[in-house]
Amino acid sequence: MKNSYINEKVVLSKYPSGIAKKENFSVIKEDINNISKNDLLIKTKFIGLDAALRLLIRDSDEFLFRVKENDILHGNIVGEVVESNNSDFQIGDYVVGSLGIQTYAISDGNGIEKVDVNFAPPEYWLGGMGIPGLTAYYALLDICKPTVDKNVLITGAAGAVGSIAGQIAKICGSKVFGTTSSQEKCNWLINELGYDYAFNYNDNDWFLKLKDASEGKLDIIFDNSGGEVMNQSLKIIGMNGIVLLCGSTSQYYEDEMKGPSNYIWLGTMRARLQGFVIFDYENRYNEARLNLAKWLKEDKIKMPNYIIQSSIDSFPSAFEDLFSGKNFGKMILKLND
Repeated sequence: MKNSYINEKVVLSKYPSGIAKKENFSVIKEDINNISKNDLLIKTKFIGLDAALRLLIRDSDEFLFRVKENDILHGNIVGEVVESNNSDFQIGDYVVGSLGIQTYAISDGNGIEKVDVNFAPPEYWLGGMGIPGLTAYYALLDICKPTVDKNVLITGAAGAVGSIAGQIAKICGSKVFGTTSSQEKCNWLINELGYDYAFNYNDNDWFLKLKDASEGKLDIIFDNSGGEVMNQSLKIIGMNGIVLLCGSTSQYYEDEMKGPSNYIWLGTMRARLQGFVIFDYENRYNEARLNLAKWLKEDKIKMPNYIIQSSIDSFPSAFEDLFSGKNFGKMILKLND
């Protein structure tokens, strides 16, 4: 290796209770002086902030891939190859993968992909061209199947997945409703992303407004938030409707996670509740990206990113901000050079 490097990585220093705070994390340094045969060294440029990380840092063995105290945090990054002993990757290539929250990452090439900047800029590969966009694409088109005669509710509509999902449903001709945490975000969903209706779930009458606007029928509930928003929405699930469980951000930091009490409407309306994991579609990622890139080029879809430019020390505070709803679209930490 031509040079030596100092890596900074974020580790879990203490299991959190409730929303994770800065004191739950530490940044530690280590020297990188060598990489093995077939390895490559990647300098992190962009870090994706994902709410699901909160599940993995619980003091519990209930979830796969859990992070224990003093372990590096899991996370997706986009970075540039700065050293390579791997013939499949050249210095200067941009790659994306789950390489952890750190400034440099060593990889043998497995589990990472080259970023095609002809499709979209590098940071988009953590949002609309990455796992959030792929999730929205296949969960909607392969499972929910929105059409012109269907009402679609997206909960957590201003988040990384929801902001893409609503636009895809509109491309399919559906009437699209969204829930989010502020009037500012409601206006953004309607004016920028083309949602037909958006509701602030902090307003006491949000459900009555949703019921009225949808004429009391939701054919598809694409759920990213869980909790009371999802629970109330079940009351107006349509006949043979589908409730797609994509995420449950309202529950990730709860000590005791709670499910819906209004499940009885699923039986009455012959509806179904279905989980979804994007990794089942790993061999079809390129198919989705071709269409997503085409829609982006044709201005049929936007891929909103909420970018914070700072050092890796800012990751803990940015992760806390994610749960306070500061982001419009995918939250990304862009590291200073």
